[in-house]
Amino acid sequence: MKNISISLILLQFLSILSPVFASETSLSETRKFIVTAYYSPLPNQSFYLKGSYEADIRLNGNGTHGASGKWVYEGMLAAPKTYPFGTKIYLQWLGVGTVDDRGGAIVSAGSRGYDADRLDIWMGEWEEGLKRALSWGKRSVMGKILTSAAAVDEKTIDISKVQIAKINTKKYIKEEDIFSKAIGKNTDSEKIKEVQTILANLSYYRGEIDGEYSKALIDAIYDFQFANKLITAPTNLGAGYFGVQTRAKLKKVYIAYQETEKERIAEEARLAEERAAEEARIALLKAEQEKQRLAEQKEVALFVQSFGTPKMNEIGVHVRYLQQALQTLGYFEGKDTAIFGPKTNSALISYQTDKGIDRGELGELGKATKEALFQDLLSLKEKQGNKLAMNN
Repeated sequence: MKNISISLILLQFLSILSPVFASETSLSETRKFIVTAYYSPLPNQSFYLKGSYEADIRLNGNGTHGASGKWVYEGMLAAPKTYPFGTKIYLQWLGVGTVDDRGGAIVSAGSRGYDADRLDIWMGEWEEGLKRALSWGKRSVMGKILTSAAAVDEKTIDISKVQIAKINTKKYIKEEDIFSKAIGKNTDSEKIKEVQTILANLSYYRGEIDGEYSKALIDAIYDFQFANKLITAPTNLGAGYFGVQTRAKLKKVYIAYQETEKERIAEEARLAEERAAEEARIALLKAEQEKQRLAEQKEVALFVQSFGTPKMNEIGVHVRYLQQALQTLGYFEGKDTAIFGPKTNSALISYQTDKGIDRGELGELGKATKEALFQDLLSLKEKQGNKLAMNN
């Protein structure tokens, strides 16, 4: 028995109902951003924001790469995690920046008292970058997220536009850092906390970060010295003492740790971005499949409704559609004549009998028959669609 593709029948039916759809592209509306600035510190500067190269390295995330893994560059922006890497943001007066960095304090509106999303602009390196960042400070800037490369005719952010103000550098100069002087019972508790934190990060100190010069801290210093071959026994001179060699070695080890930690954070951010992109792709695919499923249901429902309720010897295109549907399902043979004659009536009754439809509806297109036809035609259409998809 010759079958007719349900997709072809529906296509023929729907060709008279073809709607025209229009698409439009929209850009994000102008919004406010809270914009701050950061820089890349280098050794031997005459001043640092936090008093030392190491402290500014910690503050600025090393200053060599963004969280995306890219080297710092003019136009690099740090943005909240809700902004994927590569997002283009236009900022009035400055130009277009690209999100390639993160920051613990770079948060979305509603966090930390901010009434707008916070962005951080890279302002360069060395003292010039720091002075430019200090000159910028914190500002409210109007801008927009760009949804296409040609959305605005603006150049990449030019940091030279930010005029460097006269900076009183003396207030940023600190006499000492934690690596420049030994610690003891009389040392400022904040400095002891810094040493405790560093040793805790390196898995040597396991006590409370309380600023107390305790046995737990002395033991942690000793463990560090032993692990790094500065001493070989607890009776060695300087064991547990935060001396010159210990401070120098700890500084070197901690800088290496920060480099590794930066890479780890960047890798985690990259993997998170990939997972988010994959989840978004899957969600979009499911949405498209659901949309397609609903569209197919609608097509088949309209097709079945088009059959109407023909009577014996009635003529019309609706009868032809019914004949084609019965032929596709294997109940009607021969040419679709568009005449509801004995042959069509017999095919309909055979279908209804096989489906167990109430005898009171035999030979007529009632509710139960149309529901059965809808389900069978929809199932057949889905199978044909799957088959076509596999052939592709």
